[in-house]
Amino acid sequence: MNNPTETTVLPAEHLVIINSNLRVWSGTVKVERDQDLPDVDKDKMPPKALMSDGRKVLVDPKELAGMESVRKAIERFLKAEGFSFAGTGIAVSSDRAKEFIDALPGFEGDFQQALDKLVARLPEAYQDQEEKYPDWAFILAQSRPTEMQVRNRCKFGISIFRMAAPDGDNPGSLANQHYREMAEQALPDMLQSIQDGADKLLTKVKGKSKLLQSQLDGIRKLVKKLKAFAFLHPDVGPAADSLQDVLDHMPAQGTLNMTNTYTAVSVLTELSNPHQLLAKGKALLQDYLEEAKQTSVQPELAIPAMPEEAVVTDAAPSVEPTPSFPGRRRGLTLTL
Repeated sequence: MNNPTETTVLPAEHLVIINSNLRVWSGTVKVERDQDLPDVDKDKMPPKALMSDGRKVLVDPKELAGMESVRKAIERFLKAEGFSFAGTGIAVSSDRAKEFIDALPGFEGDFQQALDKLVARLPEAYQDQEEKYPDWAFILAQSRPTEMQVRNRCKFGISIFRMAAPDGDNPGSLANQHYREMAEQALPDMLQSIQDGADKLLTKVKGKSKLLQSQLDGIRKLVKKLKAFAFLHPDVGPAADSLQDVLDHMPAQGTLNMTNTYTAVSVLTELSNPHQLLAKGKALLQDYLEEAKQTSVQPELAIPAMPEEAVVTDAAPSVEPTPSFPGRRRGLTLTL
């Protein structure tokens, strides 16, 4: 944990947190006992599909599917390269947040179109539900919201924010301590998201001798997602780069053969084990730093001493020897 007496910028503060605040009418209204069920025997209550939890269903839920599908589309967009973070929303990188903002007008347009369609169908939707439950049509018909009331119960909304310490003037405060504890949850939450995605794919491909490009694309997306959050920990970038290097050598077209399938499944297996993944990244990072350290002194050692009697002529211009650098590990890029 960071020293509470020091003011530091936590890696999680580079995340962008996005919440989908879409409000969609439930298609129900509150049951008014005296008005709706004045003389109904307790043994002859309306079916649960029509009335439950003190609310009566005025329209079939499928009438609301258009707006709900927009909510789900937004969640899929964000979680494709993001993860649920500490109950605050979906965390994404700055680049992904920009892509989402560019896509927002399209999502809002789809929502408004679905709302317009619902409002246009309201009379028919009410009628269909009442005809479905003719014995209870009277308690439905007397509670129909107007078109304007339905519109007011539906709203497109999005929250976008970054995190910041709540008590900037007092780094050691209790509020900042709780904030740091929450921020430190970003790395395990991100890795859990990667693991969940890898486990889901493994159930579909493990034991297979061939792999489709669509299945390989799922693995590529997981590695891309991992790379996007390399700033959360120094070991994440090297691990992600090494896996990306493996995928870069996979065929871009056609069905994968047994050897490539085995390799792809091995990548998934690594992604499904966060501790092993970070350990690999740590080892690669140490290798990189060691190579960088050796490279920093290599040029001076590689220049041979020139004999004093060496003469440079116009016909044979001198060429300074090229320093010999140790080869960098393939696919390794340091991301801090």
